[in-house]
Amino acid sequence: MKIYIYSTILMLFIAIGNTKAQNNLSFYNLGDYVIQTQDVSPIFIPKYKVSFGTPLNLGLDLNSTVKLNDLLVESGSNLKFDFDNLNAVAEDINVLSTNIVANIFTLGIKTKKGSITLFANAKSNLAWEFSKEFTGVAANGFDASFALSREKIGFTSHSEIGIGITRTFFNDKLSVGVRLKSLSGIMHAELEDNAQLSVDINPANFLWTVSAQNAIINTSGVSDTENLSFFGSNSGFGMDLGFDYKLNNKFSFELSINDLGSINWEENVTNYRLQDVNGVVYNGFDFQNSGNVQEEIEDALNDILGAEETTEAFDSKISSRTFFSAKYKMSEKNVLRATYFSENNPYVDTKPSFGLGYNRELNKATYGVIAGTGGNNGGFRFGANLAVQLSFLQLYAAIEDVSSIGGKVEESNAANFRFGLNFLFGYKGKSKEPEMEEKELLEDEK
Repeated sequence: MKIYIYSTILMLFIAIGNTKAQNNLSFYNLGDYVIQTQDVSPIFIPKYKVSFGTPLNLGLDLNSTVKLNDLLVESGSNLKFDFDNLNAVAEDINVLSTNIVANIFTLGIKTKKGSITLFANAKSNLAWEFSKEFTGVAANGFDASFALSREKIGFTSHSEIGIGITRTFFNDKLSVGVRLKSLSGIMHAELEDNAQLSVDINPANFLWTVSAQNAIINTSGVSDTENLSFFGSNSGFGMDLGFDYKLNNKFSFELSINDLGSINWEENVTNYRLQDVNGVVYNGFDFQNSGNVQEEIEDALNDILGAEETTEAFDSKISSRTFFSAKYKMSEKNVLRATYFSENNPYVDTKPSFGLGYNRELNKATYGVIAGTGGNNGGFRFGANLAVQLSFLQLYAAIEDVSSIGGKVEESNAANFRFGLNFLFGYKGKSKEPEMEEKELLEDEK
């Protein structure tokens, strides 16, 4: 059994290092062994009467087209922000996205034809799509003309509590899973879609010609972080749907659609708005006769752009995810699975991912590997997963790329891992003598 413990610890350290995101494909392949996989597929047909998820369950997904050392560079013995360097390496369109999932409580009960689960999670998501024009403004300030029209950003932190039901039909050939979730928004900030701001600076007389359309930032909980509530007035509803069909004893197909829903933000709301203007000229002001330079600039820009703050409630969609997989059982314990993943993120454009995985499935343990490609970072990736039971205790871990073991964190632009600890009671899998199970595990260790 020691090999499983050592492997889990090793995988966790690897995950904290330099890895590339593969959007939970490796975690998805743990399936019915781990109750938390309902975050990516609502279908759950457990082998145990009772599955209890502890708060020691965490998932992180980070994707970026730029690396940390593109912005933070060495200056002697110190580090400094270098926006010129960031602008030099930035692509035409750049993406930064993060997803953090903390499973606070999970309880699964096996039924005759499936399972019933209760759960509570906390989730945080940042999606930012910025252009090279933006990095140019960060590097050069307002010293040159610029046009910002392709910027998108959204940040959401929310909690969810809900119930999940999995039911089998037609002699277990068809499985249907549904999860209903009550959402509670904690914090949110977003730039309105199609927001535009441009400044054209005349080098001869330094007159600014300003245009702005739909330049609105909606926030909730940002201006008063001391009064954030885990279950506040920002309410919403979400749903997960899943279908699994066994074509025969060898082939099965699964479709899952997760996080369909939205949140209504009405607590601690602030909207920042610039009025729509087209080609308004800013003439500057007289420095010599000005009493207060800062007030003069603020008044002049306010006259042009008409900045205002309001407290209007608004809605935001949560990012939905789709998995489709085809599973082939080579034998009773050896399984191949091809998986397609796509995300519908309201703030950034994402590319689909593909994976081909193998898992060795024992009665009380599974471990496997997966090769994947696609996503915003592209390239080829090699991931691994593991779930093992030690008495009533279950340990699991899944990472999406092990090719960069020992890599420097500052040279990384992505990371994706899941790990956790559960309690399992009342094994109801296929009957097998304990001695046979132990013998299989010993053979796999060798």
